[in-house]
Amino acid sequence: MGAACYDGSQFRRRQCTAPAEREQPPLTERSQSVSDPIPTVQDTDVVLIIPPMAKACEPLLGVATLKSFLEHKGVSCACIDANVEAQHWLLQAERIDAAVEAILANPQAPAPLRKRARSWPSLRPGLESLKDALRAKRTYTDESRYRTTVTGLNRAMALGAAGHDAQDGCPITLTLSNYEDARFCDMASASVLLAAQDPARNAFYGYFKDVLLPRVVALRPKVVGLSFIFRSQLLCGAVLAGMIKQALPETHVTLGGELVSAWVEDMGQTRLPHLADSIIPYEGELGLLGLVEALRQGGGDEAFEAVPNIIWEDAAGTLRKNATQKLHDLGLLPPPDYSWAPWDLYFAPERTAPMVTARGCYWNRCTFCPEVINPETLLRLARVDRLVQDMDTLHERWGITHFHFIDSALPPRTLKGVARYIAEHNKPYTWYGFSRLERALEKPGAAELLARGGCRMLKLGLETGSQRLLDLMDKKQDLGSVSAILNALRDAGIMVHAFLMFGTPFETHKDAELTRQFVAQHHSAIQFINCSLMNLAHGSPMAVEPEKHGINKVTPFEVEGHKLDLALYSNFEGEGWGRVEARRFLHKRFLRDPLVRPLHLRTPTVFDSNHSAFFHPMVFGARRTPRAAAQ
Repeated sequence: MGAACYDGSQFRRRQCTAPAEREQPPLTERSQSVSDPIPTVQDTDVVLIIPPMAKACEPLLGVATLKSFLEHKGVSCACIDANVEAQHWLLQAERIDAAVEAILANPQAPAPLRKRARSWPSLRPGLESLKDALRAKRTYTDESRYRTTVTGLNRAMALGAAGHDAQDGCPITLTLSNYEDARFCDMASASVLLAAQDPARNAFYGYFKDVLLPRVVALRPKVVGLSFIFRSQLLCGAVLAGMIKQALPETHVTLGGELVSAWVEDMGQTRLPHLADSIIPYEGELGLLGLVEALRQGGGDEAFEAVPNIIWEDAAGTLRKNATQKLHDLGLLPPPDYSWAPWDLYFAPERTAPMVTARGCYWNRCTFCPEVINPETLLRLARVDRLVQDMDTLHERWGITHFHFIDSALPPRTLKGVARYIAEHNKPYTWYGFSRLERALEKPGAAELLARGGCRMLKLGLETGSQRLLDLMDKKQDLGSVSAILNALRDAGIMVHAFLMFGTPFETHKDAELTRQFVAQHHSAIQFINCSLMNLAHGSPMAVEPEKHGINKVTPFEVEGHKLDLALYSNFEGEGWGRVEARRFLHKRFLRDPLVRPLHLRTPTVFDSNHSAFFHPMVFGARRTPRAAAQ
């Protein structure tokens, strides 16, 4: 289904200016209080770090899987969720006090920002209550209370970041899900490198220098790996990579994750290799294991040539890309290790463990998805008996009862198998994830089984209410079947978070109207909607053969003064009515429909589908819990 195609985080087209030179404080300087714990010095093979900035709802599965795999192989591994820790660090009243003071002292600060800063005294007394509320189940039974909570925390976060470099015009824009700096462009690797070379300008510099680095230094790692999943992590992660390399010059710093994997084919044309000693795209298990072994052998070109899945620079300065190796059997992976997760810091009312039922997408045909023709795509499905065994293990070790399946599309057989195990064994588990609108969900009793088996919500790639467009996208979804599935899920007490895409190449006003009518007709069966305007994903079938898919012209994104070598999407002109008209329709017609608008307003602001699964009691009450259904 290509969930990554819904990533709407793009650099806002503001003027980016190169920062002036400034003297950097020494990284050994500390300003921690005497009450801060002193890190225990120990030798660690690998330290994995999740850099800010991303939604802090749950730990990262990739890091948990790598830790489990490496330690199973005798490689010591420590994990740090610097994303949630950095947000916790910033959201302190005293720190925001200082930021507000800096904003108000700067006559060049934008007037709207100064106005928000003057309102800080009214927000300050309730800051801790807001954080507690976002972690309380009762907040998710009231749309208004939830919206007020998120809005308040967003305001506090924005003030804390904007005041960090107030003397430079307050260039940093920070939310609970995104990080932008008007001085740097995160679609241009040269600009990202500039950000890394000027770390003190980053809003989280104090956390990196005073809190995170002392811990990393004390672990004395051979390897530090930074995991990049979202573009919103890039500027902060680049800064962190540079600071670690300066503090630990003998430590090997490597970058990994889905985001850097997207740039593999053009990596040599970017400045990204200058940020670290190596890059491990795609799957990290065998690459990290081989990297540790190479360093144990003393490193050097001969040792690094044997490391799979790695991009590195040899002694002659040539960028090399080693052959890819993959785990062909997911059963070889031990259960994810979440022992490092700071559960109390996540903005969620329940401990949520991400899991995956497969690597690769079993459908892998949607024309807008870049994974369809990726030569690295290799589908491997996990056995249901192994999946539920891992769920039991996570429940026994950390009390986890809520699971987020992060697959691009959950196979129907897996959906039913997991649900059947939970129902038959009376497990207290609930879960949600992405699913295709397969006819298997339409069969009598299928939705009821999922509900008895703990399914709270399915994220469904509806895309459009036009059968013509669905066929052109190769979705193989029949709207009659879709209608039956939506009604069945509603009757079973399963929520639907529908993903819709406007502005596709062939779309016309008639197609968009069909989408509005379809969603309005099914407003009682759809609880949440995620609406996006299509950008042309690099590497997708649409991008590779644009004429075949109704695209007349492809235009790269442009930002004055920057070479956008990290852009993942392009603008385009199609045979349909175009993005401008689609955007106008979306905001003026679709979202104003009296039956559609409530779905839009109910959809969690900022956190979107990461939080919508928690609204089940508000939508359906206490019905369909696994225990109640089994009794």
